[in-house]
Amino acid sequence: MPRRRREEPERVGTRLRLSLEELGPTFAELGRFLAMRRDLIPPDVTGELARARVLAKPIAFPEARAYVERELGNTLERLFLEFGETPARVGPLTQAHRAVLPGGHQALVVFNRTGVRRDLLAMRPVADLTRRRLGEGLPLDPSVTVAEFTAHVNQRRDMFFAAQISRRLQEMENFSLLVPDVYRDYSTGRCVTFAAPANIAPLEGAHLREISDALTRLALTEGVLLTDPSPVRFALDGETGRIWLADPTEAFSVDPERLRGLAEILAAVRRGDVDGAVHALPMAGSSVPHDNSDLRRELRETLGSLGGPLWQEHSLQKVRDSSLEAVRRGGARLHVEIAQMAQFLVEAERLQGEKQTQIATAAEASEILISRYRDPAYIAGRLARAVAQPDAFADYPRQIHGLLNELKDGEIEVRFRHAGLDDLISKVDILANRLVFAFLIAALIIGSSMLGIFLKNGTKFLGVSIFGLIGFVFAAILGLLLLIGIIRSGRL
Repeated sequence: MPRRRREEPERVGTRLRLSLEELGPTFAELGRFLAMRRDLIPPDVTGELARARVLAKPIAFPEARAYVERELGNTLERLFLEFGETPARVGPLTQAHRAVLPGGHQALVVFNRTGVRRDLLAMRPVADLTRRRLGEGLPLDPSVTVAEFTAHVNQRRDMFFAAQISRRLQEMENFSLLVPDVYRDYSTGRCVTFAAPANIAPLEGAHLREISDALTRLALTEGVLLTDPSPVRFALDGETGRIWLADPTEAFSVDPERLRGLAEILAAVRRGDVDGAVHALPMAGSSVPHDNSDLRRELRETLGSLGGPLWQEHSLQKVRDSSLEAVRRGGARLHVEIAQMAQFLVEAERLQGEKQTQIATAAEASEILISRYRDPAYIAGRLARAVAQPDAFADYPRQIHGLLNELKDGEIEVRFRHAGLDDLISKVDILANRLVFAFLIAALIIGSSMLGIFLKNGTKFLGVSIFGLIGFVFAAILGLLLLIGIIRSGRL
């Protein structure tokens, strides 16, 4: 039986992965989304879900043609000089084609795949049914998870947001990759056209390491993540030798407040302050149990195992897996954006090869992130923005007026909450019940003995006075009833 229980999570993960793969690419992508929640799901299940193969078939060219023409409001012949029939990239949510604009400008057209919204709508009733049937035994709420996945997918398919991310990356001075311009006249909310290099050369190992470094720094310093950082999204310009982020779609950014919370967590980890890291988790949108002693113990053991002189030998995947397992064992829950960042860092590290590590680059980027939020100029600016809010002190006069009125009327009510008082009362109650039960047993023995010894006359049964025997039985019944009542109340 113990062996069967140990194998059960792996079998559950395998069955779930196979079922999601059979349902289609959107459902397989849901499996990969669940795989990053190692803070909630056991590693055997997440490891199996991470193997989900997203086999998205290319959209047939007539259907792709009709979609692009409908979005851009014209025929392909009038919009482009050339439009490749074979996709340059096929993903579970989007598809990209190379094209040539009037004037001979190379371009990459990315549009949303059809059928994704239908799949998302089909997930909701299944998730609700699963929550009603198995909600108590699951590590997460299926309905909430599907809602999070739907928001995640919608953001990845928002081409306006992809254009904003591209413009933001272009304005960054320290981003080493070239970001293409967006042709606004050839773009909508579901279809976007980027500039592309004319001559594309194959990427080599050194180029992949440069891409991995750039993406790692981008995630930790700016909170910008590329959901699927596969090599087909990048291109090497054969003329300049520069690397292009040719397809910057399916990207999203972490909320600035959660990024600030992440900086506090990294700062606490850097100085070995486990309590500080636990207190900073809610700042990053994570939830921590009221009794966080288990969480502190697990994090302390994890930091001890990852630290030391060989800490740079660890991979980001090792750090991610150990840290999230400690969070899961400690009963905490990360915000979905923080879990996505952890997954993205691992995928960015894999770009340069399995035996390569990005731990040193991640540590350097973390230092930049921490120093930014420790900068006195940033702290002063944040305080000034908070004070400048029009409603920052709007409610204070009303609260002060209400307090003064209560003081005048003598209606101030002060409540004290004594921590641990309920536990003390419970223990005293148990002690009192046990004492009463002991006195009852003593009275039962003494009373029966006195009746048996001193009562000489009267009817006897087995040499014992019938009155003593009746009193003994009656007292025994009362004692038994009292004992049953104490046991049922849980106070014995």
